[in-house]
Order: sequence, then C-alpha cells, then structure tokens
Amino acid sequence: MTNLKNFLIVATVALILSNCATPGSSEAESAHLAPSLARLYSSEELGRDLKQFRRIVEQKAIGLYADRAALSRALEEAERVVARSPLDEVAFYRLLAPALAALRCGHSFLDPSPAAEARMRAEGRFFPLSVRSLDGQLYTIADLYGTGVPPGSELVSINEWPAAELFDHIAARLSTDGSDTGRPRYDAERWFAAMLYLFIGEFDSFDIEYLPPAVPSTDGTLLRNAARKSIAAVRDPALAKIPSAVIFDTVGSQPDHSFRDGYAYLRIPIFATANQKAFEAYLADFFTELRVRNYDVLILDLRGNYGGAPAPTAALFRYLINRPLPFFGPGHLFLLPWRVAQKPEPARFGGQLYVLMDEAGFSMNAFLLALLKYHTIGTLVGSPSSGGYRCSDSSINEQLRMTGLRVRYSTAAYEVAVRDMPSGIGVTPDLAVQPTLEDLVAGHDYALAAALSTAGISAAQPGGDGGQ
Repeated sequence: MTNLKNFLIVATVALILSNCATPGSSEAESAHLAPSLARLYSSEELGRDLKQFRRIVEQKAIGLYADRAALSRALEEAERVVARSPLDEVAFYRLLAPALAALRCGHSFLDPSPAAEARMRAEGRFFPLSVRSLDGQLYTIADLYGTGVPPGSELVSINEWPAAELFDHIAARLSTDGSDTGRPRYDAERWFAAMLYLFIGEFDSFDIEYLPPAVPSTDGTLLRNAARKSIAAVRDPALAKIPSAVIFDTVGSQPDHSFRDGYAYLRIPIFATANQKAFEAYLADFFTELRVRNYDVLILDLRGNYGGAPAPTAALFRYLINRPLPFFGPGHLFLLPWRVAQKPEPARFGGQLYVLMDEAGFSMNAFLLALLKYHTIGTLVGSPSSGGYRCSDSSINEQLRMTGLRVRYSTAAYEVAVRDMPSGIGVTPDLAVQPTLEDLVAGHDYALAAALSTAGISAAQPGGDGGQ
C-alpha cells in the first residue's frame, strides 16, 4: 500500500531533481502529484511532440472561443519544462492539459496514448467514493464500494490536498465552450475517480479527512466532528474514462418514454443514431400515441445529452414547432436541408412542454435548447447548458508522434437561426433548479419534481439526478 509520507518524499525529490512544476501550480502543490514509473522521454523527443501540439492548438484548431493569453502562458510553461528535463507520458500529459483547456472548445480533447488508456482500464486503481460539488465544497453522495464513509459527508482533504482545491484543479483541465464553467464541474463530478487518476495520480489508498453528516446530541444540538480514514483504491473498469469518452461513450444510448399519471415522459440521451429512419419512426409512434391518448403535458428530458448530429435533432424539433422555422443559420452548404424552414410534423405536440436540461447540454442539444428558448417553445427547467447557439466542430483527431498522446480539435464554426443571443455561454433555463445535498444523497429527481409542480402535477419521486 502506498504510504503517503513516502509518496510525498519521493514526489518532492523528483520535483527537485527535475525542477518541474505543474503549469499554473506552485511547487508545493505539485508535490501532491503521484510519481510515474513509465518511460522517460528526452527533451528532444518531447520538443518534437510539443511543436506538433503547438501547431494544432495555435494554427489548425479554429479557436472560436480560445483564451489566447491563457493558451500562450500554458505553452510557454511547457516549453520551459520540456527544455530542462525528461518527462514520462503522464507528466507530459498533465503539462499539456491546461493548454488544451484554454482552447475553450467543448469538442476538443487531450487523451492519453492507447497503451496508457488500456493500462488504465485493465489495471487502474481508483478513488471509490461518488462525489458532487456544492457551494464550493466537495461531498460524498454514495459509498458504492463499502468504504464506511457516510453519504452526505463533506470531504475536507484527500491525501493531504484540500478536497475542494483538488476538485477545482481537475475541473480546470476539462473541456467546455467559451466562458462556461458548468460542464467541467459536471464531468469532474461524474467521472471524479478517472479524472483524479489522469490529472493527479494513481494511489493504492486514500487518506481522507471528512465531516460526516451532523447528528443530534442529547441536548438537541447538532454535532459534526471531523474524522479521518484510509480507504483502499478500487480496481473497476467501469470507473475508467478518458476525457473524450465522457461524450463518445454515450453513443448508442437509446431513447425511452413512458405514459404516466398526468403526463408523458420522453428521454433523448443523445442525438445520434445508426438508423435515422428507425429514429424518425420511433418519434412518429411516440407523438402519435401522445395525441391519441390526449396527453396535455410532455416532459422532454435532455439531461446528460452532449449533442450528436443534425438529422435526429431536427427531426425532434419538427414535433415541437407550430409553424415552419429554420434550424441552422447561414453557411455550410451540407447543412442546407436544415437551413431551410422545417415544417411541423402532423402529430406535432401542442400542449404544455417542459424541457429538462443540465450542464451536459452542448453541441446539437444546445442548438435545440437555443432554438426553443429563442422561439419561447416550452419551459426550460434545470441548470444552464454548457453550449449555446454557436459552437465549433468538424473535429479532427491527431496523435503526437513520440508519446502517442491524442488530440482532438475543431475546425469550423456552426450556429442556429437565432438573433441577438449571447455567444460563448450556455442557454439559461426558464426555471432554474439546483439540488440540495439531501436531494443528491437520496437520489431525488429535483428537476422533474420542479417541472411537475409547475404543471400542477404531484408525483412520487421516480429516481434521481436525471439518470446521471
């Protein structure tokens, strides 16, 4: 088992020898990073990869919302570090991550090499607690591996690193569009174990300090005493995830629906399908039955939907509009079928529409949300989306020749047919809803509950966090 004291000594010695700090971090902070035993690449080898990487992020990527100043700082730091010492793949990956994040592009990713990913999935040891960030603090919401840490506990520190700072360090290295901050937090919460592994290190165990949920004392006051515990890392391939897979592993997810007491429910987890005709037939059957059953309230659940392709998204759009409306704005000839006015489907829905949304809302999902918001179609319920009416895609994958790190970057901008909406920020809901810690621990679907309450429908809690 990794001993924290020995780890800090080894990491600090390695730091002194290499004189290498993580970009944007102090040397003391870098001492928290776990050492790697992988092959060391020479400064010359790393310099080649860095040159290739610079060409990608500075010249090839469109950089629609890029923070050029932050990008330059991150690249200059990488140049300094690479020039003075050899690095392994893990250290080089962490060195480049802030530069990739500075592109401020939700379609851009930096992934480890295929070999490193395979090792992560086969042998990786991960943090075992499910977490969420609330009001700047990090909390456990589930103990799926039996560590004994009560759900609802506030994590104070993990291996001596303040837990909230650790979480922010991870989230700052994840992709999103423009000035959004919601999606990095959203992704870091749901894949905390994998992102800690990638951006901080791999450990045999985690020494944690936490504040358990308050309990009443004999005199009625609430007691909340700090506790310490060492919890073992777990090996579970289900916890392994590289940044691009957060989105692309949702491909293949299927829509589902149900007709409930007082309302109909339709969930679309992704706007991507291997069979467009089958998807359109599914929508036709659902909306036809919705009309036959004479339902007046529809809950459309788009939470956890990172986007997809134009055809499925526009197909749904046609069931929600009451007059011909274009989907895409000017540009890009191949989008012409959706730039022209889309005609409402015969079985279009004309009742009360409530759209559940969250920070995953991006790309084609954000495009749809922007159109619904712009045309005041339905009531948007939940958290602001991470994407807005304009983003970049037509993405290209490129592998760095020496280390094998993989870079995905976007090359063209797209936008939907709206005017005077803010660019580089997500779509705001009409009814903003945020969970309490109690909601998250209990698994309450707080957004659905808020939508039903607004519609005047009372219903039992069907399960929580939007399935995320």
